[in-house]
Amino acid sequence: MSLWLNRIQPLLLLLSVLLVNVLFSYFAPLEQVSIAPSVLFPVVSLMLPLNLFLWSILPEKGVQNRSFNSLVLALFVLQAMFVYWLMSELPLQWIEWISLPVLSDLKLYHLSFASSLAFLFAGFVLSLKLNYEKQLRVFNHSVVFILLLMAFALNQYTQDGVLAWVSSVVGLIVILSLVFDAHHIAYTDELTGLKGRRALNESFMGLGKRYAIAMVDIDHFKNFNDTYGHDAGDKVLKIVASILDTVQGGKAYRYGGEEFTLVFANKSVDKVSTELERLRVAIANEVIYLNPKSNAKSTKNKTDPKSVSVTISLGLAEPDVDHSSPSQVLKFADEGLYKAKKAGRNKLVHSVSKPIRATAKKSVKK
Repeated sequence: MSLWLNRIQPLLLLLSVLLVNVLFSYFAPLEQVSIAPSVLFPVVSLMLPLNLFLWSILPEKGVQNRSFNSLVLALFVLQAMFVYWLMSELPLQWIEWISLPVLSDLKLYHLSFASSLAFLFAGFVLSLKLNYEKQLRVFNHSVVFILLLMAFALNQYTQDGVLAWVSSVVGLIVILSLVFDAHHIAYTDELTGLKGRRALNESFMGLGKRYAIAMVDIDHFKNFNDTYGHDAGDKVLKIVASILDTVQGGKAYRYGGEEFTLVFANKSVDKVSTELERLRVAIANEVIYLNPKSNAKSTKNKTDPKSVSVTISLGLAEPDVDHSSPSQVLKFADEGLYKAKKAGRNKLVHSVSKPIRATAKKSVKK
């Protein structure tokens, strides 16, 4: 899955958990009574949270970045050499320092003070990091929970099978988080944060027979890009999307380019017209500050920000005799959008099918 999604962080996390299990199985198996567990346990329980923290804060470089992979391999080799040196040389001063307990009287808690501090530090920093994420990543959220699980597993290390079972659960969590992230990427527009066209098409399957669909287009959007640049155009798209996302009784989607779609399940056009007018007025009244491009001819001072506003045109439609499927209603709403553009923009136009002619009725009677 890491190869498929080109993500190295999940692979490194699972590799760290795997190596912990290998180290305990090789150096300190539970069926053998030796000094090895008392030496290896505080070392590994200290190194694991630091490794999980390191793989989480390092930038995602993908699985095909050779220089980054070489750096990671070197880190693993250095840690392996360090553990081997500790197990062979047994430097008592180091081992005593990292083995100090939190409280000597605690019988149910076996992690050392240094290990506990490492787990708390990693969990706290990663939790703060989540608040500054621009895009939702389920994997990043799962790492905090994985830290808690591995702390529990190491604390219960002396119980046969606990470490292996918890490590298996960690592997399942990582796989599920990658699946959720892949779903989020596929169905969510990265720029605006709205659901994309794929999600829109799938939403049509559960609409039923009563619904309304509105097509929305930003007026003169190409002029914004030509005058202020694509960064300004992206800012306009984000602001418009954030206002459309406040729609009551419906769901906003980015259809593509500067077009958006609003879907209202179990609603008629009469019930959603007021809400669409509210959104149209809110966007028209929104003041946006943009920096003109250096080649803009319409501004005298090309360095000072300029306050501008944008408007939207909307086409609204609902199922009828001629338009029974959601895809047909969508195209029908797009016809209303085209009429709104022709009528001067910044308008809401209802698409209404042509009434049946009287002559047609007479011919039916005959």
